[in-house]
Amino acid sequence: MQQDDPENDKRNSAAINRWLAGQRGKRAYRSVPRAESAVSKIMRPLSAKFGAGRSGLTEHWEEIVGTRFARISRPVRFLGGREGRTLLISAPGPAAALIMAAGQSIIDKTNGYLGPGYIRHIKVIQSKIKDGQLAGSQVQRRKDLTPGEADRLQSSLENVKDPDVRNALERLGRHTIGRTE
Repeated sequence: MQQDDPENDKRNSAAINRWLAGQRGKRAYRSVPRAESAVSKIMRPLSAKFGAGRSGLTEHWEEIVGTRFARISRPVRFLGGREGRTLLISAPGPAAALIMAAGQSIIDKTNGYLGPGYIRHIKVIQSKIKDGQLAGSQVQRRKDLTPGEADRLQSSLENVKDPDVRNALERLGRHTIGRTE
């Protein structure tokens, strides 16, 4: 007959635990993928193609509302939630009345860009808009270089050997020297 040996029992127990740890099975199936990865696979190409929210709307504002309204307005932000968003548009003084009069047309065109039913209402806020902020506004005219300025620019580029770099630097120089103040 064998006697109970506590030391032997501990060794056997440790060996059994090691054996069990090595024998644990793997799951029979993969876990469900996270919803964000599935949505991301769909939304990333769509966002690249159609733009995202207000930033994409601002970039394509002239295409959406036309040159006439793009010159006198700009989108500011969206208000509201899923039931119906309101597009907040900034326009100076009397232009706000023109935009409100064409409101349904602007809503339809904007929904054509962002998706059906995305915007339900527009709200126009009257504001001062500087010429440089308006989409489609005229670019500031640059003054022509004087003969002395042109000579100094050409002499500073004499040591540049690469023609592409030279042309790029000349354009940059003409742009910065010819700035209006």
